[in-house]
Amino acid sequence: MSGLAHYLEDEGLATVIVALVREHIVGMRPPRALWVPFELGRPFGPPGNTGLQRRVLSEALALLDQDCPEPLLRDFSEAVIDPGDDAGWRFPGTLDSDSLRAEVAGVSPVWQLARERIGRSSVGISGLAPESVAEFIERYHSPQPMPNPKGMARVSRARFAVDDIKAFYLEAAMAAGGHPSPRQLHDWFWGQTHAGALILEFQEMARVSEDGNLQLIAGSLVPAERTISFLRG
Repeated sequence: MSGLAHYLEDEGLATVIVALVREHIVGMRPPRALWVPFELGRPFGPPGNTGLQRRVLSEALALLDQDCPEPLLRDFSEAVIDPGDDAGWRFPGTLDSDSLRAEVAGVSPVWQLARERIGRSSVGISGLAPESVAEFIERYHSPQPMPNPKGMARVSRARFAVDDIKAFYLEAAMAAGGHPSPRQLHDWFWGQTHAGALILEFQEMARVSEDGNLQLIAGSLVPAERTISFLRG
């Protein structure tokens, strides 16, 4: 995004970046950036906190009014308070299945409830049905892989399928509401589901693959701390 910001600025369009990785912004030196101390994937903070999200957006847009030399990098003005775990949160369904496919079948109706409650979903970027994304990854290296629909390279679809799997499970986890912490949700997904185990195994296969394109996506599938735990066994 920093490179794109430079390009747009050269074309006369003012830009502001909401940045999650401070080192990248310092190195790339985009014209204007607001660094925020949130976890990756949540540049405007935790979901559902509209007040905080508006404040982040307001501080970012305010950089456009700053009359000072570029590059301009500001830190978000509010301290981030860890909300802690929600002791009452439990996955609002059952995961007592002995296979990935059975687990996905059990999560699906819970995810449907979550989508109705929230009114939207981020599942679908792979172009595969929610019930098919896990199978696509599961069979990726099998002698009989799932057919890859036209319009997207197979490795790209695998990358987006992993994102769809994570969104499918984590959205389902919020079907009954509650306020589980990110750590709580990650512990549940990576430590207690067949889907989490599948992605960890797929990442390792991608890492040692002879397919250079597959190797390229290996580092972006699983949070670093989960990868280290997996490799340590």
